[in-house]
Order: sequence, then C-alpha cells, then structure tokens
Amino acid sequence: MKQFYTVVLDCMTVFSGKLESEPYECGWADEVVAFARIHEIGEGGSLRMYLQISPDGIEWIDEGSERTDIDSSGVYCLRTTNFGGWLRLVLEGNCKAKTTTSFALKG
Repeated sequence: MKQFYTVVLDCMTVFSGKLESEPYECGWADEVVAFARIHEIGEGGSLRMYLQISPDGIEWIDEGSERTDIDSSGVYCLRTTNFGGWLRLVLEGNCKAKTTTSFALKG
C-alpha cells in the first residue's frame, strides 16, 4: 500500500519579489504535486513558480519543472518524480502576492 501525505509549507504568506517555501525532507516519496494557491496578486503582476531540489536541505538547485503563466488568483500546480531527499517551492515575480503553498506526496 502506498503512503500519502499532504503538508502545508506557507499559509497566507504575503511576499514581494521572491518566496522560497520551507524546505521539506521527503526522500521516502516517489512523486509530488506542488500547489500554490494564489489568494491575491498585484495588478498587472505575474509570477514564476518552480521547484528546487537539494541533497542536504542547505544548497539548492532548480529541478526543471516550472510555470510562468501565473497572473491571476487561483490554484496552480507542478508535478515531478525522482527528486531525491529535499524539496522546496519557489515563487518569484514583479509584484506583491499572497499565497498558501503545499506538497502532496505519494510513495
């Protein structure tokens, strides 16, 4: 039987420029769906959403999955597999925004 776990990383977090989620150790999981619920986004603004991986939770590299079309409130996601032990979600853009981020992990 597979294990499934959902973790909220940031809740109703307001940021401007760049938000790096809390790092999450999830080496047991085979796959992840990363969610960003954009509650508010500055008028005329846009966000890029991408995943980063790490061998130790300290040094980070881009995993390769990304969305660049976030320009309104709503729920957005990324999916990936084969990500190693640590993950985090990054949102960056040219505006102020409010978000809740989470991972849905399965392994």
